[in-house]
Amino acid sequence: MAEYTTANYHDVDDQRGLHFLRDELNCENVGVTVLECEPGWEGMEHDHADDEQEEVYLLLEGEATVTVEDESVELSEGDAIRIPPDATHQIHNGDAESRFVLVGAP
Repeated sequence: MAEYTTANYHDVDDQRGLHFLRDELNCENVGVTVLECEPGWEGMEHDHADDEQEEVYLLLEGEATVTVEDESVELSEGDAIRIPPDATHQIHNGDAESRFVLVGAP
């Protein structure tokens, strides 16, 4: 029988709007995070060159901009963006609350 785990992101501690599910789900090769952004929220500019982690951001609600290197990418509900490990990137939330699912894996 297959082993599986479940978690509800509402039950995970909120760390500046981030709900990290990797440990809760016992993930070995993928990270999953729910990000709830207040209006005007900005994430930390960063990359994952050292850990070679590719990321996908899926915007479930709201509108936001993701800056990848020097390019601003406007996202609306339902849009997803894949970010390569070596690209510097940052989330800039718009004027309303938004919710993302962030997925990363080496």
